[in-house]
Amino acid sequence: MQKVSVIIPCYNQGQYLQEAINSVKNSTYDNIEIIVVNDGSTDNTKEIIDNLENEYPDIKFITIQNSGVCKTRNLGIANSTGDYILPLDADDKIGTEYIEKAVQVLDNNKNTGLVYCNAEFFGSIQKKWDLKPATTENMLVQNRIFPSAMFRKETFNQIGGYKPEMETGCEDWELWLSIIESGAEIYKLPETLFYYRKSENERTKISHRPLNYIKIRLNIIKFHKNLYKQYGIKVYFKLLFMVVKNLAYNIYNNF
Repeated sequence: MQKVSVIIPCYNQGQYLQEAINSVKNSTYDNIEIIVVNDGSTDNTKEIIDNLENEYPDIKFITIQNSGVCKTRNLGIANSTGDYILPLDADDKIGTEYIEKAVQVLDNNKNTGLVYCNAEFFGSIQKKWDLKPATTENMLVQNRIFPSAMFRKETFNQIGGYKPEMETGCEDWELWLSIIESGAEIYKLPETLFYYRKSENERTKISHRPLNYIKIRLNIIKFHKNLYKQYGIKVYFKLLFMVVKNLAYNIYNNF
């Protein structure tokens, strides 16, 4: 039975952390390790984690100076011992069967390198997340996979992990494209097994600033220029259209 390492970065989200941990603890799959990395939180997260350490002695808790989500996730994965990795933000949660079903896919399909599922929003917004198909062409235009997909640690190490250049946003999108470019296939579970707490935090606001928004997309193209060339000019036009549309939307909603 392969071990799964669930990596939970946490920055000022201590109030949600136990709910995320409990969702993993309730999994139908047994061989799991949980690693929580406190990314220099400035609220009461440290006190919450101190209490959780007593409640969950089997969880590995790491505290670092604030370094950003890319370095935090990379550090958590570097300290993991699992064969498969599942990132989980501290304010999100998973369904009981998510890990078990994702492991089955990776175990039975050696060409599959990334497994995700249907998803729903919860918290202040409660509705189905309408995720378009994550074909390679669609992924080159816009991210179609949420941050908590399962992948092989071996592949993660080969592609170099989360890139620090993506610190302002979309680091997961870049990672998924790197996994695709490695030759791995994507598999989507038909069940709804991931729950995303939609919130407008400071990092999201920073990533939506026009210059940052454009810079993120330019970095995506830079890191995957061969993949973009492979799919031709049509993908560039689709990406340009998406950028203009979303920039207009963001600018309109910030005035």
